[in-house]
Amino acid sequence: MRMAVASLLLVAPVLVGAQRQASNVDAAFRAFWSAETVERRGTAAAGVLASGASYDDLAKLLKAGREYRPARTGRVNLPTGDRGLALDNVLDVPADYVPSRSWPLRVTLHGGVGRPAPGPNDPPSRPLSSRIPIAGELVLHPRAWSGSEWWTAGQVENIAKLVDRVKHDYNVDESRVYVTGISDGGTGVYFLAMRAATPWAACLPQNGHPLVLANPDSHVDGLLFSSNLVNCPLRVVNGGRDQLYPAASVAPMIAMFRRGGVPIEFQVYEDAGHDVSWWAEERPRYEQFLAGHPRVAHPDRVSWATERTDRYNRFRWLVIDRLGMRGSDRPLPDVNRFETGNGREMTLFARSRPSGRVDAVRRGNTFDVETRGVTAFTLLLSPDVVDFGAPIRVSVNGRIVHDAVVAKSREALLTWAARDHDRTMLYGAELKVLVP
Repeated sequence: MRMAVASLLLVAPVLVGAQRQASNVDAAFRAFWSAETVERRGTAAAGVLASGASYDDLAKLLKAGREYRPARTGRVNLPTGDRGLALDNVLDVPADYVPSRSWPLRVTLHGGVGRPAPGPNDPPSRPLSSRIPIAGELVLHPRAWSGSEWWTAGQVENIAKLVDRVKHDYNVDESRVYVTGISDGGTGVYFLAMRAATPWAACLPQNGHPLVLANPDSHVDGLLFSSNLVNCPLRVVNGGRDQLYPAASVAPMIAMFRRGGVPIEFQVYEDAGHDVSWWAEERPRYEQFLAGHPRVAHPDRVSWATERTDRYNRFRWLVIDRLGMRGSDRPLPDVNRFETGNGREMTLFARSRPSGRVDAVRRGNTFDVETRGVTAFTLLLSPDVVDFGAPIRVSVNGRIVHDAVVAKSREALLTWAARDHDRTMLYGAELKVLVP
């Protein structure tokens, strides 16, 4: 009897300590999930680390995600601002939305972004609404005005924050988040696919034109690289009688993209103008395309090019950290010229500054990488596709630069979970690589 009592006295503090730690973890995660912005989640992540939870416990909780509660349906206003411009963004939520299952999210970009924002004495702006309705999905309508077009840094940040907010309030299927748009919105889809492609399962430009982005008067934020389009399957729609962007003027660029290995479908409706008169015929093709292209969280092949490292320098598990030439650089082709139709060729996007590119292929724990104009990059390692118990082997431009086991990191896991807000795209470690 005395021995039993003594044993209980020894075990009791351990049990109390375990219960206290579990309570601390629960409280820290409640703060993490309740944070409404990336910045606040980053702050809350410090509390999660301080709770003492193990890597495995953190990974399990992050993969499970938050518990979603019933939320407002119908038209939900999500006002934001960009450099003094009021943006009356809207989310359409189906009446039958339930938080017990995940829902596709469509981000749809409107046209006419050259219009100035209405002043206090002007008539109110046209309400944002879907011109191509589909049941069973959340539809986010960001707003753009002159000075905050889809191809500006402020608008890219606005869209990212809106998607993050929707994922906070609603149970979004991360593998079914896609972007589409009409006219200037279609042109904006091309831009997002070339500059900020990580969230998108598919990119569907409609009645848009890449030449708008090549026009200096459009004041596009930075350089564009058509090679980045390989990361987002595209279904492009244009009208044969479109007064602004006829399909025949877009076709040479589509051919150029295909030469660069871009996965693209090009649908021309010969009798259509600058409108959506084709929607009844297009809808089953559109839905079939989406069904066939869920987002792959950890693709085995990525390619990314950029001229800067403060933004637009990441695609999924690849981050470009530093630009510069190396003697081992590979001649990765920049497919950037198209035929004009009169036997001549034309450059699409200007190259006014140095840039870098990384092409990487993952086969299990082996990464084969080729670079041009890059001196340092980071590989984000996910336990879903690599074995942390075995060595990670990395070759860059034909040279082995890493061949060793990489330890899992609670800090890396939480840092990227806070940024990405994505249950299906978790990273257990960062592997920093210098180009030889």
